[in-house]
Formats: sequence, C-alpha cells, structure tokens
Amino acid sequence: MFMLCMIFIHTLAIAQQKPQINSPEFFGVRPGKYFFYTIPVSGSRPMQINAGNLPKGVSYNKGNGIISGSVVEKGKFRIELSASNKSGSAKKYFTIVAGEQLALTPPMGWSSWYSYGRKAKEGDILKTAKLMKHYGLDQYGWSVLEIDDPWTNQPDDKDPVWEQLNHKVNKDVYQYHEGPNNLPDRKGSLRDGDGKLLPNQHYKNIEQTVKQIHDLGFKVGIYSSPGPLTCGGVAGSYGHELQDAQYFAKVGFDYLKYDWCSYGVFAKDNSEEEMMKPYTLMGDALKDQHRDIIFSLCQYGMGDVWKWGYKTGGQLWRTGDDVRDNWASVYAAFKKLADKSEYVQPGRWNDPDILQIGAVGAESREGNSNHLSKEEQRTVMSMWCLLSAPLFIGANVEHIDPFTLSLLTNNEVIAIDQDALGKAANLKLTLDNKVEVWTKELHDGRVAVGLLNPTGTEQSFDFQFSSVSANSAYDVRDLWQKRNLGRQLKSLPCKIPSHGILLITLKK
Repeated sequence: MFMLCMIFIHTLAIAQQKPQINSPEFFGVRPGKYFFYTIPVSGSRPMQINAGNLPKGVSYNKGNGIISGSVVEKGKFRIELSASNKSGSAKKYFTIVAGEQLALTPPMGWSSWYSYGRKAKEGDILKTAKLMKHYGLDQYGWSVLEIDDPWTNQPDDKDPVWEQLNHKVNKDVYQYHEGPNNLPDRKGSLRDGDGKLLPNQHYKNIEQTVKQIHDLGFKVGIYSSPGPLTCGGVAGSYGHELQDAQYFAKVGFDYLKYDWCSYGVFAKDNSEEEMMKPYTLMGDALKDQHRDIIFSLCQYGMGDVWKWGYKTGGQLWRTGDDVRDNWASVYAAFKKLADKSEYVQPGRWNDPDILQIGAVGAESREGNSNHLSKEEQRTVMSMWCLLSAPLFIGANVEHIDPFTLSLLTNNEVIAIDQDALGKAANLKLTLDNKVEVWTKELHDGRVAVGLLNPTGTEQSFDFQFSSVSANSAYDVRDLWQKRNLGRQLKSLPCKIPSHGILLITLKK
C-alpha cells in the first residue's frame, strides 16, 4: 500500500509540475471590512507567486501568498496573478468585487463533524490544517476549517435551561438538542461575568489556534445556534447574538455555521417570518463587524429556505437533513435540488451538506471508514460540483488515501463548482434506461453535463447530444480523465457503472 501511495504521489507531482492558478474569477468583499485570501496555485515547489495592481488598502505578502487588507471603495478591481517555477509559468486575472455580497463562488473547506464528531479538540483542528497544507489541498482552493459542535460548555443538569426547553410555543415546530449529561467532559460555565462565551476545556487556546491556522493560510469557521443550546447540548447564542458576533470577529473567525437546534422551542409557527427571524438577527450582527464573516444557515431546508435565505444576510443554506455515507442518503440530497437551480446565483448557494468522501465515520462510528463505494464517492463530488454546492470535506485527513486525494485535487472538476457564472445544474431529462442527464451552463459558453446512473446495474448506450441542445455537435472533454473525447461529435458511446457518473463538458 505504501508503494502504491508513493507511485500515486509521484505521478501526481509529474503531472502538476507546471504552475496552475486555481482561483475563481471573482472574489467578493465588503468595503471597509478586513479580509484575506490565499492564492491557490498547484505545481512543484519552490514557486514564485505574485499579485499585481492591488486596490487601495490591500497588500500582498509574497512570502505566504496571501492577499489581505480592506478595500476602501466599492467597485471591481482586476488583479493580475502570476506564478512561475522551474517547469514554466502561468497568469490569470482575478477580480475583487467590493460590494454587498460575499461568497461569489461556493465556499470550500473542511468540517470537523464527520472527522471527529463530538470528540473534536482544538489540537485536532490544528493538526488537520497542517495536514491539508502538507497534502497541498490549499493549492486547489480548500480554504476554510470549520470547528463544529461542541466547542462551548454544557450547563449542569440542574440548570433552568433544560426545563425551559421542555415548553415549546408550538409543538409542530422542529426542535432538537442533546443532553443533559451527554458530554461530561465539556461541562462548565457558559459565559463569563460580562456575558462572553466560554470555550470548553478542549478549546482553551482557541484564539491562538485560530491565529496559527491563519498563519498557515487557511480561514477558520465556527459553529453556534440561535437557540440557547446547540444540537449537541452546549451553549448557543440565544439572547447574545450581537455579543457573540463581536466575539467571533475578535477571535478572527471567517465563517459561521448557525444551526437551528433548540431555537425551535421559541418559534411561534413554521411561517417564513418565524423561520427568518433568528437568522436575520445574527446576519445583521455579522454585517456590523470589522471583518468579513461568511454566514451559513443550517436549518435543514425548512420553509423553503432557498427562496429567502439571502434575505437574512446568509450566503448558503442547508437544503435537507444531514447526509450519511450511503447511496440512498446522498442520492436523495442531490435529487432534492433537481428543480431548484433558479434560486442559485453568485452569493446564494444551496447546500446539500458535507461531502461524504473519504474517512467520514466519526459522527457515528470509527472515523476511518466510508460505506460508499469509490464510484459512488466520485459521483458525490461530481454532483456537488454540478449543483454549485459549497464543498466541505468530511474526511478525517489523518486517514486520507490516494483515491480521496485524487477526488479533492482535480482542478477541472472543482472549476465546475467554482464557475464564475454561478449557475447550478438541473435535471434536464431522464433517459429510457433511467440514466439522468444533469446540465449546467458555464461562463465560457460550455455546458457541463453529468450522466448519472442511479440504477443497480451498468448502463451501456449512445448518448445523443441533440437531447441537450439544438446545436448537437460539440467538442467533448472528460473531466475526471482530463482528456478530450473528440471534436464536433453528435453522440457519445457510454458505459456507466451502477451509481456512477460520466462528467463531461460540451463546447460548440
């Protein structure tokens, strides 16, 4: 196995010697707010990376490849990125858009939940950041490490909050929390005398940990709830929204996942107004801070959140229940989005949940397993990218293998997710053999097509491009294989395994 890993890594290094700048076309910031951005460039090191024509208030650190600062005025600022090493050079234009919208392309990163579950500690987060740097994942745009539940303290079992949560305003509104006594090593005071959140004993040095991760070039995300308790049963933000937003900004967090959980005890009903209320409160608080913080709404798709999530100040929103590493779960997650592409655009992203790729078992079992086949995991990555979904690695990077790494470092596949047009695929049609045709328009005029086989058997057939467009002759490229399949083709012979996908682009 070791020899196979070395062969894989050696082959990968040969293929990627020349610099490849993997940034999206656009990056959104708010004027007057602090931000930083690590330029993602793959290729052999050492490498020289440069950024020219920066806007006023923004600087570039050549030593670590980070653009940072605060854009003074609204506008679009076109920066020239360049990279060179002994094998060649590359250039690309990168536009900073200073306005009201963040996350002009879907956020990319890693979450602790499926890696370490309820046992996550700050040492695990820092170790993961170092491993992601070691494996070069930052070179492909994987930029956020999100600290999930539970990082604050759980109240004592005699605390009145437990009784409070037994009295719902409306029994039909969803509400969930664990505890008391499910986290005996994370009990303690929830806040100090001034009302500031207190991390539990496993996150005593959280400010230093955030700084160390920033120094590695990664952003850091944090987790909370609009309720008094999170899903895991530790302190949430209810009644302290502005204070917590100020704390998140002071520590240096760049991303907030805000999970409905126990807030359901207070909601009067399932109306849009009641669904929006707690998220608008936190969204406004985040906008008032001195740094840009991406806002992720986690409430499982209730009340058709894809229709109104952006109104709360959010940039992404969960569209369904937690996914699991089984075919029924992931297939249901992207089928739910088959007809919701109209709600997706730059800064507004439907989120089917964390990627079920690699070692994702920590939430329910050992963290070095996955019940999906390799073919199914490739389908998951393909579909998330076609759907312009946020890409958050669920895998425990300590257990990463060559196959998982190959899924996470295919820049042509990732580019479909990060496409500047910001459209999401929809289900165009289903063929007689049950193969699904998912299509997504791209900013350069190409069309990305996913031929998904949800059946239990391999499907062999000729795919007619006339079913996608009246212009039926295309240059065709296979994105996973990174090879051209032919020029001006009108059809393509396909052999797609069970639960597999053929991911191609069509160019007129």
